[in-house]
Amino acid sequence: MRNYLTWKCTFFRWMTCFLLVSGTFLVGACGGDLTLPTTSGSGTPSVSSTPLPVTTYHVSGAQILDNHGRVFIPYGVQVMGLFTLNWHQSLGSDHLDLIQMKSARNIWHANTVGIQLSAEDLFVGTSYSRAYLAKVDQEVTWAREEGMNTLLILQYEGEGITPPPLPTEGSVQFWNFMSVHYRNDPWVFFDLFNEPVHPPGLTEAETWPIWQHGGDGYIGMQELVNTIRGNGAQNLIFIDGLAAGEDLQGVPTHRVNGDNIVYAVHPYFGSQHQSKQQWNTWFGDVAATANFPVVADEWNEYQSTSAECVLQAPTLAPQFLDYLNTLHIGLIAWALFPGLLIRGWNYADPTAFDQQTYECNAPFPNYSSQAQGAGQLLLHYFATHASSG
Repeated sequence: MRNYLTWKCTFFRWMTCFLLVSGTFLVGACGGDLTLPTTSGSGTPSVSSTPLPVTTYHVSGAQILDNHGRVFIPYGVQVMGLFTLNWHQSLGSDHLDLIQMKSARNIWHANTVGIQLSAEDLFVGTSYSRAYLAKVDQEVTWAREEGMNTLLILQYEGEGITPPPLPTEGSVQFWNFMSVHYRNDPWVFFDLFNEPVHPPGLTEAETWPIWQHGGDGYIGMQELVNTIRGNGAQNLIFIDGLAAGEDLQGVPTHRVNGDNIVYAVHPYFGSQHQSKQQWNTWFGDVAATANFPVVADEWNEYQSTSAECVLQAPTLAPQFLDYLNTLHIGLIAWALFPGLLIRGWNYADPTAFDQQTYECNAPFPNYSSQAQGAGQLLLHYFATHASSG
């Protein structure tokens, strides 16, 4: 858990600006607060001896550009452990450490790390959990020290939680808080709502206007964007399409107003998602013709009992990765966890299609030393295509 010092005064707000100009940015500075990250186990606040270059991002047409005019495509992995109630005891929480973050960069070649977060964990009554926020800050600090960006994902799936199909007032509260906290940190990106779906009784076509502007008791993506931008945060914003993030077909006619917006897809395999024609229909045609960036900010193929596991995955997965690359769609893989991207907790031992047959019958979590999946393919894909953050 990170120890940190926070000073609130006009002098240090001025000093933050000075540091930005001189080429150093202190991760976690929020509003007028200057947060000094601790990287050692001694509890002594410290900053890196080598100043990190200031990098900002903005959307220009269908591309993400940095402040040097270079095209930036997010590639990376998600880490697990902060999106369920009682997160201290959740799967993966005890591996949210510096070793994992270094592995994401040095082994998996990530320029971006995704972290699924829980509004229920962040807020305690009318206040917020300082311990939870400190842990998020620690992950953000470690990622930046390794030269990576962080994608914060509002997630409502987890033990003891019935996820709403679309954003709620709690989502507004979450982003109102987090956008103020990270508005001075351009290396933190915001994913507004993980995998929205149509509410019961409505079709997907009927849901797109609600997805955009709200209604029937739900909050639209536009209000979440307005909340973030109203707080002065210009961080990149990722917005998932409908059908649990698999469908972008309604985005061109229901675009959210605002700058620096990226649209996200979670193109897991399944009966309607296992051919180029189907990928084109769900998201590819939009990505190829739209004037906005598209990123697959969650995907993987691994053994499970869910419909996302398909028997033809060993031949389909390489074709799919080639498809994403052809469309210049970035990719964040789910996740650095046993049975998903890795075997056991060895970050250098990826899952692979290295058995004679691929079977969709593994439980979750899967700690098998021979766990099958796309980890090896993804590791090679990132090594080939990822650029620095």
